[in-house]
Amino acid sequence: MKIRSESSSASLSRSELTIGFARDKSSPDLGTALAPAVERARKTGDLSSSARSWSMFHRGEGATKEPKRLGFVGLGKGGDVDAEALRRAAAVAQSKAEAAGVTAFDLMVGEQDLGSVDPFVAGAAIAEGLALGAYTYQPPSKDKPKPRKAQACSVRFDGAGKAAFEKGLKFGEIGAAATVFARDLANMPGNLANPTHLAKEATKLNGAKVKVKVLEKRDMERLKMGSLLGVSKGSAEPPKLILMDHNPAGAKKTVCVVGKGLTFDSGGISIKPSSKMDEMRYDMCGGAAVLGLMHAIAKGGLAGTKDKVRIVGIVAAVENMPDAAAQKPGDVVTAMDGTTIEVLNTDAEGRLVLADALAYAVKNYAPDRIVDLATLTGAVIVALGHELAGVMGNDDAHVQDLVAAGTAADEPLWQLPLWQTHKDQMKSKFADLANINSPAHGNGTIAGGAFLSYFVGDTRWAHIDVAGTAWGQRARDYYSSGASGTMVRMLLRWCRGLS
Repeated sequence: MKIRSESSSASLSRSELTIGFARDKSSPDLGTALAPAVERARKTGDLSSSARSWSMFHRGEGATKEPKRLGFVGLGKGGDVDAEALRRAAAVAQSKAEAAGVTAFDLMVGEQDLGSVDPFVAGAAIAEGLALGAYTYQPPSKDKPKPRKAQACSVRFDGAGKAAFEKGLKFGEIGAAATVFARDLANMPGNLANPTHLAKEATKLNGAKVKVKVLEKRDMERLKMGSLLGVSKGSAEPPKLILMDHNPAGAKKTVCVVGKGLTFDSGGISIKPSSKMDEMRYDMCGGAAVLGLMHAIAKGGLAGTKDKVRIVGIVAAVENMPDAAAQKPGDVVTAMDGTTIEVLNTDAEGRLVLADALAYAVKNYAPDRIVDLATLTGAVIVALGHELAGVMGNDDAHVQDLVAAGTAADEPLWQLPLWQTHKDQMKSKFADLANINSPAHGNGTIAGGAFLSYFVGDTRWAHIDVAGTAWGQRARDYYSSGASGTMVRMLLRWCRGLS
């Protein structure tokens, strides 16, 4: 989706379709040139202003300076306009433009359409709605995909805060493109989007803003990453530890963002039920979010900030399969920091992979903060459903910073407790730790976080479980099904606030 900013005063006579927003109890203001067209539309009584409604009108006879068609997306009541309302309205605009069969369209945004939303935030939301609403996964096929319609939009805004709006528009376009990148990776089948593929996609980000390095199996063996390597033992696909480093001049602080990259998870010897096992292609959505974040940074997502914090993205990419070499329930493995782990369930493999990735981050980067993201537990869906991700950690201020970023991105997080009693549940009789707690304890999501807490030491750390939000969310104009690309936009906002 190509999005550009243009002045409202530019001619619209050649526009195939121009779309504006309509609010309750307010006549749309699309500028002086379109005032007659808006008035004609209003007088028909067919111009709807209810939230996300659509109405379209054709050029009046002899009105050669008007666009061929004029459409309106309703915003509803003025007091109900927020960033999410603008995001969804923009997605509706793109969808209706595509249905109308136009090559490109214009979107007129009036100052009054923003309500109390900050112009930068509004610009970002509109760009996100346009680009994410346009997303469609292109599956492998013998037939070439047909060219899509309405893949270009000129956004016209001349109100107060125009400069901020345009900066927001660019920021939103970068964040949305990164989310699309993450969606594509996650939607691909596991035999195509394997660890090697993730590593190749990461290396494409290598450039001035992001340096990329990939550790191979031999490197992980040298580092004694027994926890991670134990998971990959049953797979013919070699594991990869993907390191993406944004290290700006003058950086005095470092944060590490770590993602679980299970490109396919059969459950290993503790094999999953066959029903919906195909969805385990999505078990790398935490890693996809980290790749998406680094994509955004590589494309300029930190423009306009001080950019004085080193940001390291780490993705542990492996496949979990049940062949004769696979680890077995009851096996004991040793993580790179020397911690021994009793593997009671080979389907609790994400935390085993992350254990070594977190230990590597602490040892090699000495970060001030760590965030890890993973589709770790089905239990988080029981607790929070598909609309909220669970977050926990060892520093409340750090967790709340992430919660605030999630609120700003409309990718909400809900904090769960993580107490010493939860950590004690992870102790084992046959090793330092067990990779699951007793079923009698319950709290499966917290148990996953409690296990990970042992590998970060005193570093400020937070764990985000995205198993519910990574796929299966309710449709909402800019998301229909499949991978949601969740947390890319949240992480980008969080990183922009670092100092």
